[in-house]
Amino acid sequence: MRMTPAVKVILIINVVFYILTFWITPMFALDGHTDWFMNFNALHPIGYEGFAPYQFLTYMFMHGGWWHLFFNMWSLMIFGNAVEQQVGTKRFWLYYLLCGVGSALVNQLFTMLGIINPAQLVGASGAIYGVMAAAAFFFPNAKLFIIPIPFPIKLKYLVGFYTLVEMYLGITSIDGVAHFAHLGGILVGAAILFVWRMQEKRQHTAQNGNYWTSSTTNSHYDKEESAWQKLWHKRTPKMRVTNVRETNYQEHEYNERKRQDNEEIDRILDKIRKNGYQNLSDSEKATLFNASKRMRGEE
Repeated sequence: MRMTPAVKVILIINVVFYILTFWITPMFALDGHTDWFMNFNALHPIGYEGFAPYQFLTYMFMHGGWWHLFFNMWSLMIFGNAVEQQVGTKRFWLYYLLCGVGSALVNQLFTMLGIINPAQLVGASGAIYGVMAAAAFFFPNAKLFIIPIPFPIKLKYLVGFYTLVEMYLGITSIDGVAHFAHLGGILVGAAILFVWRMQEKRQHTAQNGNYWTSSTTNSHYDKEESAWQKLWHKRTPKMRVTNVRETNYQEHEYNERKRQDNEEIDRILDKIRKNGYQNLSDSEKATLFNASKRMRGEE
C-alpha cells in the first residue's frame, strides 16, 4: 500500500513514540519510574496533577501497547491515504490535528461533567475516527468488508453505526476505552468538513453567480474519481445544482474555461521539462491527472 506524505509521517511519529515509550526511555528511568515518558505526554484530566496544555497534541502520538498502535495505524492507512489525496497534504495535517485536539476536548468535557471517570488519555483513535468520517463524506458508497459482518457495508452506514455504538458504549460501558473521544473525533471532523464545504460554496458562488455545479468546480472535494474510488470501482454520486443562464453565456463560459485549462496544462508541462515532475505542487499534479482522464474519455 503506497502511503501519502502526511500519513507516512504520522505513522513514523507514532512508531517512534512507541519505541521511546516501551524500549528506550525505560532504560533511563527517573527515580525508578519507567513510565515517565508516558506520564509526560499522555493527556491528564484538567485540574489534576500532571496536566499540561501541550498534552492535547502529544497524547495522540502515544499508545498503550502494540495492538493499540497497530489497529490505529492500520485504520489510518486504510482511510487516511484516500482522504489526503482528496484534500491535499496541508489540509489533511490541519484536519487530523484538529480532530485529535477536538476529541480530547470532548473527552475532557465529559470528565468534568462527571459522566466518565478521570483518567489519562492516549492514542490516535480520536483523530482517526475523524479521518474515517471524512472518508465517509467523500466516498459514502464505497464498500468495505468488516469482520465479522459477512457482507460488504457502505462507508456511510459504517460510520453511522460506529457513531451510535460509541455513543451507547460511552454512556453504559466501563471498559476503560475513551468512547467519548472517539465520538468527539467524528463530530469535530463533521463540523470541519461542513465549514470547509460552506466556504468553498460561497467562494464559488461569489465567482460564478448563481450557477454552481460541484462537478465543474476544481476543488478537492469535487474530484469525480480518486485512488479510493479506483480501488473499490465505485464512483461517488455527483451533486448537480444548476440555475441555467442564457445559452450563449454558458457557451462563452465553457470556451473560456477550456482555454484557461489548456494554458495551465501547457505551463505545467513546461515546468516538468525544466524542473521535473517531482517539483510539481499537489494542485498541479491534480490538474495534470484530471486532464489525462479527460483525454482518455473518463470525464
